[in-house]
Amino acid sequence: MTGWDVHTHLIPPTVLSAAGQRAFGLGIEDGFLLVDGERLPLKRLADPAALLHWIDEQELDGAIVSVPPALFRYDQGVEWAALVNQGLRELATPQLRVLGHLPLHDVDAGDVAAELASEGVFSGFAIGTAGYAGLDPVWEVLHSLEAFTLIHPSHSHDERLGRYYLSNLLGNPYETGLAAAELVFGDVVGRYPGIRFCLCHGGGVTAALAGRWQRGIDTERPGIEPLSLPVAEALQRFYVDDLVHDDAVRALLGATFGAERVLAGSDWPFPMGDQVDRGRAAARSTVCEQLTRPLKKGAVSA
Repeated sequence: MTGWDVHTHLIPPTVLSAAGQRAFGLGIEDGFLLVDGERLPLKRLADPAALLHWIDEQELDGAIVSVPPALFRYDQGVEWAALVNQGLRELATPQLRVLGHLPLHDVDAGDVAAELASEGVFSGFAIGTAGYAGLDPVWEVLHSLEAFTLIHPSHSHDERLGRYYLSNLLGNPYETGLAAAELVFGDVVGRYPGIRFCLCHGGGVTAALAGRWQRGIDTERPGIEPLSLPVAEALQRFYVDDLVHDDAVRALLGATFGAERVLAGSDWPFPMGDQVDRGRAAARSTVCEQLTRPLKKGAVSA
């Protein structure tokens, strides 16, 4: 086996159809999908054949597909999630394993996760960094499913990041670190060990802050509740992709999360992505194959 790319994106065809009808506040203009003030270039994002070509070019077994973060749209609820997931079903093939979309802040999010898992189509779920307070019912379901759960940064609302492309260069790594911090300090990874969380972009700033987080615990800083795991052990419950553009940082990822938990990811087809590390993809092929098998309700996924 030659491995999997755990971090790729496609726009589901149902979303494109809805945009053509200007439904859900979407639109299409000059080759771009218009969504909540953002413009996503269609081209390869709307072309599953282009991703299949990428897989062949990289000599991979396949790719794990999630929607671009602009399509998380948690304010749109269950109806939006249903539209997105129908399109993801249509994309699923043996070479394209799809991650379901959850209406994360809706009271029915856990039920949606269980229903999607029962189909045997979805290989897990992709969630944004939209704040995780009050999500224990969702974590319970994902824990019972032993679900692969990709965490991809959502847009940061810090206006200071508007210049120099900092919304991506700094905002995305910060957002991922914030999500990891919520899961560590909320003891989610300790209480729900069945969830296979995978942090995009090497976990963002997480590895660089691990020691600082533990220092905060050791010195009993205000607001920190007792945890079931020390920070170092909690972080070794995560998987991360290797998309950090720096060999020294990749070495840090191995030391922080465990070398066997650093997976190959490209962020295809975005410009901030990269080629797949084929050696790492091959070395983690069995791990990725097991992690991302299509879920089945009541069954152990890996």
